[in-house]
Amino acid sequence: MTRSVYPVLGTEINLPFYLTGIGTTDPEYHIIRTEGLTSHQIMFTAGGSGVLIAEGKIYPQTAGVCTFIPPAVPHEYYPENGNWQTSWVVFRGSSLPQIMRKMGFSGIMSSKQVNTNELAHIFSAMFTLAGEYGKAEKCSELLYSYILEAKRLFSDSAAAANDHIGKAASFMESGYARDLTLSEIAAAAGLSEQHFCRVFKRDTGMTPIEFLIKKRIAEAKALLRDTDLPVSEVAGAVGFTDRSYFTSVFRKYEGFSPSEYRKTSR
Repeated sequence: MTRSVYPVLGTEINLPFYLTGIGTTDPEYHIIRTEGLTSHQIMFTAGGSGVLIAEGKIYPQTAGVCTFIPPAVPHEYYPENGNWQTSWVVFRGSSLPQIMRKMGFSGIMSSKQVNTNELAHIFSAMFTLAGEYGKAEKCSELLYSYILEAKRLFSDSAAAANDHIGKAASFMESGYARDLTLSEIAAAAGLSEQHFCRVFKRDTGMTPIEFLIKKRIAEAKALLRDTDLPVSEVAGAVGFTDRSYFTSVFRKYEGFSPSEYRKTSR
């Protein structure tokens, strides 16, 4: 069932920001917006799960995830297993793009699973007022609180994600010489494998295994340059159990075989 309110706009359009729509959708539809929205949108998942696709990226939407979609950004979203409940707010303002940027809103933003109780509380109050005449300024006041709460959730989410990534990176940097598994690395980060891989790729631009390989290659280059260890021993010292695989990977990333690199670096 969908419950929504689209206020009749009057003098509120002179406010720095104002509500253009608010509602809940259960279940959420498959939405395709090839030119995006004309309004800013913040939505959070109250239950179930869905998928948002925008700017070439996939953003899983599960209970407790809050997402910001700026105007004019093409996007698509749809429910998973036919079960996705969303609460959404759309809003505008003549100076809003500049205000949102100064507040740290940039492009699509999607939090990890967080506590959205306060967001839901403000949402409920705003929904009640949205349908009442003469409550535009109060709605705008609540909308500002709503935006600030979303900002806090995104900041907390980013800090937590950075902490997880930092723990994983430290674990790989100290243990690169061992035969590390993805499950071990994810456990060090304190996340499930699937969620960890998604967050790590999103925040670093590479998979955890790519990060580990690059660390191993960097250490191998130092050994090739500064020692006379045989290539097979260099491979073992940085976590590769097979010399031929080490040579193949090294050539892929550096453009030289290990032996060629040793000659050129000296």
